[in-house]
Amino acid sequence: MKLLLAIFLCSFAYITYAQPLPSRGKAFNPDIGVNALFLDQESKRDKSENGMSLQEAELQFSSDVDAYFTARVLLAIEEEAGEYEISPEEAFVETLQVPYATIKIGKSKMPMGKHNQLHSHAFPFINAPLQNEAILGEEGLSETGVGASGLIPLPWFSELTFDYTQGENEDLFNAGDKGKKAIIGHFKNLWELSDAATIEFGISGAQGTNSDGADTNLAGADFTFKWRPVEGGKYHSFEWATEYLQKDRKGLSADKLSGIVSHLKYQLAQRWWVQYRYDYLGLNQSRSLDPSKRHTALIAFLPSEFSALRLQYETIDDGQAEDERTLSLQFNISIGAHPAHAY
Repeated sequence: MKLLLAIFLCSFAYITYAQPLPSRGKAFNPDIGVNALFLDQESKRDKSENGMSLQEAELQFSSDVDAYFTARVLLAIEEEAGEYEISPEEAFVETLQVPYATIKIGKSKMPMGKHNQLHSHAFPFINAPLQNEAILGEEGLSETGVGASGLIPLPWFSELTFDYTQGENEDLFNAGDKGKKAIIGHFKNLWELSDAATIEFGISGAQGTNSDGADTNLAGADFTFKWRPVEGGKYHSFEWATEYLQKDRKGLSADKLSGIVSHLKYQLAQRWWVQYRYDYLGLNQSRSLDPSKRHTALIAFLPSEFSALRLQYETIDDGQAEDERTLSLQFNISIGAHPAHAY
């Protein structure tokens, strides 16, 4: 905490005494973008979500505030208990002039692993991994606080991110005492194997106080291999990603749970993709429940970078008498300004 506070104060001291720069803000005209997900789903066992629906819509506003800050607000519109609700998924500002680091203030998706940082429209598959929903919650780990990220001077790309947050996740933290905070850290490394291939490896950790007044600890690791040939990369590419998450909740409601997910993604042609995912939830668990195993196959047609039609079939074996089998068809569109996704 003291280190982050020192970085925070030094950053604003630098801004205060820096040479004034021309304003870059667009006070009356921020960039606006909309993402909409339309879903048609048929399940064999759980029929409550069957039928056609607006899965989610996201409204994004982004702009430079001035020469020193940039801001982004993302509002999610989704159905809850038969009614559509609007909630702030992210709302934060980032510094532009702080040397060697970027300071973020506000509410944002935490760098707890790789998938948790994605928005619904950018998910590799129509739904999130089993471990993310079971460990981090259906909405993922999104917290309000202050964070700092910066590059480490190594021969390869190496980034360290540290967030000091309020710790409001209902299951993981939610201490009831506003003075008790949660900390989240992520260490990311990226190596270029060649002009066509890269490997990314990251480790994550989090610690906070839960509603029992005891600690909750999270740990994670993620690995991604990407290949896109220099010639013909418009038509063929390949990705293999694997992620591990672990929860250790202490106290009266003690709970240990971990899982792993791995997926393959291959580009067949300029507009066609095929994908496969395997989930296993139930590693190192404290509850006497059968582990859940899921197989997912997906084929996607992308007319352009602003639209996608995806057909997905999945089976889940979670120890019940009948396996769950779900067929989903999703139409994904983006209009307006759309910030680039993380690599």
